[in-house]
Amino acid sequence: MTRILFSDKLDNCIARWRAAGLTVFGPVKTDTLSSYAAIEHASDFDFESVLPDRSIKDLFFPQTEPMLRYTIKKRAIDTEDFAPPNDKRIIFGARPCDASGLAIDDSLFGWDYKDEYWIQRRNESVIVSIACTKADDFCLCSSLNLAPDSSTGSDVLLRPLENNKGWVVEELTDRGHEAFLAIAELLQDGSDPIAPIAAVPEKFDLDTCVAWLQNHDNFESKFWKEISMRCIGCGSCTYLCPTCHCFDIQDEGDTYSGIRRKNWDSCSFALFTMHTSGHNPRATQSARWRQRIMHKFNYFPGKFNVNSCSGCGRCSRQCPVDMGITETLQKISTLQP
Repeated sequence: MTRILFSDKLDNCIARWRAAGLTVFGPVKTDTLSSYAAIEHASDFDFESVLPDRSIKDLFFPQTEPMLRYTIKKRAIDTEDFAPPNDKRIIFGARPCDASGLAIDDSLFGWDYKDEYWIQRRNESVIVSIACTKADDFCLCSSLNLAPDSSTGSDVLLRPLENNKGWVVEELTDRGHEAFLAIAELLQDGSDPIAPIAAVPEKFDLDTCVAWLQNHDNFESKFWKEISMRCIGCGSCTYLCPTCHCFDIQDEGDTYSGIRRKNWDSCSFALFTMHTSGHNPRATQSARWRQRIMHKFNYFPGKFNVNSCSGCGRCSRQCPVDMGITETLQKISTLQP
């Protein structure tokens, strides 16, 4: 027998979690955008879309975030740090690729410098992911050693029952177990049939691609110019990506006071690597696209032993010129090492 959360109990679960001091987030759809947002009722959830337009990254690594407030005096500079947030929350209905993206970025934000803002949000969040029962042509998790029911990065994995009646509950961490203790009496034992997970065919051979990227002779390959001719450097692929993490730090204020902020940046932007001297080591869009691919599948795994891509497909799905990581790696897999 397995424990089941029936969908008609979801409003009761939300009430229990909110009463326990947890803010409940989940996939929400508006007229123009779907994203992870705070919800109050089960009817607010959007479980029908393949995945939200915006990734779960927004909840852990905001597009802009204050770091400190400063005041410049005649003989001193006073600073006041902004404390990391400590709101407890449960994110219900995350897609496995988004949850995996969090686990990938844990390696970076918890590396030599511990990013308190990221770590605090991770520690105060319970990730409840739902295995995917449908996918589209842009999904590529299976090409990256992941799957539509991957549990990486999740505290609880839910497997949908047939006929959308509810979910089989798989608690994965102590944090997930504690959150579900609050709704334990709402769960029922059962043996209802589980819906099959989505079929996501492999789109390229990752090992072949990595071998080509690791070959130094291919760094100056004409392939990079050919594949990036359509790229307009808009940065939408990096902003929508659940694992892209580049940021800039800017002081906003006047001569005497202001706020230091951390803002998203993108390797797709021409100014990203511009030196004060005016020299730009990545002066062309092809060099910038090469950096994006090299970083995700060569440099990052070389340091952290994991690819910086969870296979969500947003970079291709929402690219205004119809290109992305999938197309690039598909073509690399056909090239001679």
